[in-house]
Amino acid sequence: MADGKKLKLYDFSTQTWQEFASLAGVGRTEWSADSRYVYFDTGLSADPAIYRFRIADHKLEQVTSLKNFRRAMWGNLPWFGLAPNGDPLVLRDVGSQEVYALDFEEP
Repeated sequence: MADGKKLKLYDFSTQTWQEFASLAGVGRTEWSADSRYVYFDTGLSADPAIYRFRIADHKLEQVTSLKNFRRAMWGNLPWFGLAPNGDPLVLRDVGSQEVYALDFEEP
């Protein structure tokens, strides 16, 4: 769970909240497909980045910096998600003047 400032996880065995990452604002959160990590971004901070937090040992690591990357907003936060292989996905704001088309053919 993210309250916008800290990453908190609920421990069902102790029935308590545990507070972990306290960076310059925790944005959207995503669980990895194997549930070993919680990914989150700090999209509204001065130094935006995507981080991942390993549940087993509470290790926090930066996945990528988003500095100077103009992101599109989804609601009141920049959108962030994960691809099935765990790669981060973000929406880039390229302005309303550019239109792109993508043709995808499945192999």
